[in-house]
Amino acid sequence: MFPADFGYVRAGSLAQALDLLTEAAEADEDAKLLAGGQSLLPMMKLRLATPQTLIDIGGLAELTGVTVDASGTTVIGALSTYRALQRDPHIAAAYPAMTDALAVLADQQVRARGTIGGCVAHGDPAADLPAVLLALAASVTLTSRHGTRTVPLDDFLQGVFATDLAPDEVVTAITVPAAPPGQAYEKFEQPASHLPLAGVCAVVAVTDGVITSAGVAVTGVAGRAFRALDTERSLASARPTAAVIEAAASQVASGVRPLSDQHASGPFRLHLAQVLARRALTQAVERAATA
Repeated sequence: MFPADFGYVRAGSLAQALDLLTEAAEADEDAKLLAGGQSLLPMMKLRLATPQTLIDIGGLAELTGVTVDASGTTVIGALSTYRALQRDPHIAAAYPAMTDALAVLADQQVRARGTIGGCVAHGDPAADLPAVLLALAASVTLTSRHGTRTVPLDDFLQGVFATDLAPDEVVTAITVPAAPPGQAYEKFEQPASHLPLAGVCAVVAVTDGVITSAGVAVTGVAGRAFRALDTERSLASARPTAAVIEAAASQVASGVRPLSDQHASGPFRLHLAQVLARRALTQAVERAATA
């Protein structure tokens, strides 16, 4: 299939991209940013997205790279590709759950072109990285000509392909706090697309045999990736026994209205989430014990 007709302009800098976005917004023109294009272009071919103009920011080196401050907080440039992150030694050491997700994310071609900022901005309810970033308590930096604001990812994601990104804003960075080594990501994928029918990330800190903090997030199950708050609460101050993990995993999708389509029914997705939560929590606790 072919997309509807559209205009194309390649931005030479972030400032130019912001000017182009602002001009489009003032003209009430539907403009979309093109980063790696691995999510947007397939939607355009299916006519699920019909922007009037594409603003290509894929060549902006100023929005790439990984930096770390003295506290261990990591800032990832929005145009950092999945492949670059997969090969980054700091990401591998500090965020093993992210490495888990990158290893099973789509295919080699997508990893070479897809970007972390494009993934977050797209708001796909079945993307891998948002669950990992939610469990790690990441935040999103948004830039416009009027300034910069930082939003917790949990507030930024709003629904199916819906986010808190204004028409004149660009996702410029993802900030991830320092995290304990007890991390893991597990998914059950749809074979053709490699997107998760369900995916769960667990991040736990264990001190003297007791869980002192837990972050658990789910993707592919509902209209957006979400934090499993009941599971997190049930793990607080608990000893990570098999029974405790099983009970916590059983609550991973409490109160969630699941997606249902030709690939999987809602009840099946809920079942997958519980199984994957148990696996991710078990792996995270094992990594915490051996760190």
